[in-house]
Amino acid sequence: MLRTSLLLSVLLTGCEPDLADTAAGVCTGEPDLAVAAETLSFVVAGCASLDLGARVVGEGTLTVSLAQVDDTVVPTVTAGPDGASLRAVALEGAITLEGNGPLRWWRQGYQSWSWAGVVEPEAVSLDDDGLPRVGGQDVNTSFIQDRSSTSWWSGLLGRPDGASLLLGTLGAQRVPFYAAADDSGAVWAVWGGFDEAYALAPGESLELDPLWLGVDADAWELWRRYAQRVAAHTPARALEGLPTVGWSSWYSYYAEVTEQDVRDNLALVAALNQAGQLAPVELVQVDDGWQVVWGEWTANAKFPSGMAALAAEIQAEGLTPGLWMAPFYVSRQTTTYAEHDDWWVRDAAGAELSFDNDSSGDYAVIDVTHPDAAAWLRGVIAARVAEGWTYLKLDFLYAGAQPGQRYHEVSGLEAYRSGLRILREAAGDQAFILACGAPMLPSVGFADAFRTGADIAYGWDPDPEPAYLRWQARATAGRNWMNGLWWWNDPDVLLLREPFEDHQARGAVVAQLVSSGLWLAGDDLGALSAEQLALELHPGAAALRGQPVRPSSPLRFPSGHDLGPVSERQVADDRVPWMWQIGDHATALLNLGEDELMLPAPGGTELLTGERASAGSPRTLLAGEGEIWVR
Repeated sequence: MLRTSLLLSVLLTGCEPDLADTAAGVCTGEPDLAVAAETLSFVVAGCASLDLGARVVGEGTLTVSLAQVDDTVVPTVTAGPDGASLRAVALEGAITLEGNGPLRWWRQGYQSWSWAGVVEPEAVSLDDDGLPRVGGQDVNTSFIQDRSSTSWWSGLLGRPDGASLLLGTLGAQRVPFYAAADDSGAVWAVWGGFDEAYALAPGESLELDPLWLGVDADAWELWRRYAQRVAAHTPARALEGLPTVGWSSWYSYYAEVTEQDVRDNLALVAALNQAGQLAPVELVQVDDGWQVVWGEWTANAKFPSGMAALAAEIQAEGLTPGLWMAPFYVSRQTTTYAEHDDWWVRDAAGAELSFDNDSSGDYAVIDVTHPDAAAWLRGVIAARVAEGWTYLKLDFLYAGAQPGQRYHEVSGLEAYRSGLRILREAAGDQAFILACGAPMLPSVGFADAFRTGADIAYGWDPDPEPAYLRWQARATAGRNWMNGLWWWNDPDVLLLREPFEDHQARGAVVAQLVSSGLWLAGDDLGALSAEQLALELHPGAAALRGQPVRPSSPLRFPSGHDLGPVSERQVADDRVPWMWQIGDHATALLNLGEDELMLPAPGGTELLTGERASAGSPRTLLAGEGEIWVR
């Protein structure tokens, strides 16, 4: 009934009342920020108000004071004469948002694979210190422990027909930050609060990352304002040209990839580029499976010519060689691990941190604060770049931020940023780094691209699956605001092979486009039909990448918070916006639900089929289908 009434409303009135993203008469005033020693108030007349009080949690004597610095609030914690241990600083209070519609919570997960998007607010679970419980920071699978009531690094509470308010820090230097909100309008902003304490010497003060507050009737625009403010405070990498178009080996061959597999697809890419009818491919990226083991980053027996020779072959075709690595993990099977018992991060009890992956091995976490370990890591990265691998997909990066005992006493975030600095300096300023499995905000300034969701398929379920695509597109809607401001987003690769039908393949292309970021083909190019290949490297669609892409009324599409893409197969509760504005001259329609959807045509020419339609004429999209309309 909603679909029919929406279409009739649009046809009769010529407008889009149910997809509108702003609320008339809301948010017309200027922000009024008032900060005292332990309180702050933030008011925008006719829009929103927020009152928060500061509280410090830890052991020993600790005091906290707030100061206004430009348009931000900066907490400073000071230890008493005997020193202290800081666990968290919390700002707690309540928010009032004007307008109609239910409250919605637009949250961000800790790292690349974590859940991001819009949910219905729910009750917040508090720990013994009265802090909102937050998960997802420590080991590989803990990202599934993220709680829907919390949001890492920044969070937005808003109404579909009213105001939205965003809280977020402008950087992540030493202490992590998260926000929390419940269905009553209670709000928390927390620095720390996880399984880590911060020792302060007698009388020592610690200035925390500045908190930015923003209000807008347009939730997506508010995220863009935040991203711009972060980039002004923590400069991002300069982005040139458009996001990369390329081919990646993982989702066709997984860890079984061979040198010949790469050569076969390289030859096809070269032929396609020479023909000049499809989007020019710039990159050939070899994913996991080329190395001996993680931590021994040299070619295995499946790559008998060696990695330098293969890079040279890719370069000879005028393409960029790309290589996958997981730099912060080292297999316990390596001689590097066996010969250096003091290079590894340990927990509070002195046991080495571990990641046990049934499919690939048992790993320790390298301590980048150890001078010799850092030198080894630097040499490994520099050697691969010297071989010609100037595009690096660096995976499982969250490992470098895990709290633990290190050679130098630093926090997990400080260690992570030191590790990224080593990787960037070793790779060189001209190398392209795609950060994957990476904590979001601390990666700004180091990464050229950032993975924004979980995997699009798996070795045990290797082919295209509508539920996985829907999960990924919901993550895209939750994070596409940062694209082009912090880095190019990476929604993972584009898969069009069977069992996807033609209309589902078009939907996958549209889902790739609305990320507005990297465009990586993931199929064995030689196994695609001519029609599938023409879609996978569609020149018109790929040419639209890199532009701002605005999802229409994202707060109208709350989803169910879940453990990951596999959960979406069991409970299909992810909702993806139906309309997306691409720059100034294109609009995408996308139906990744399980039922047909009727929408008004934006008018013009549908890019993937060549069909023409007038604005407002009815369009019926099958489940999984997408369209791109250009004017």
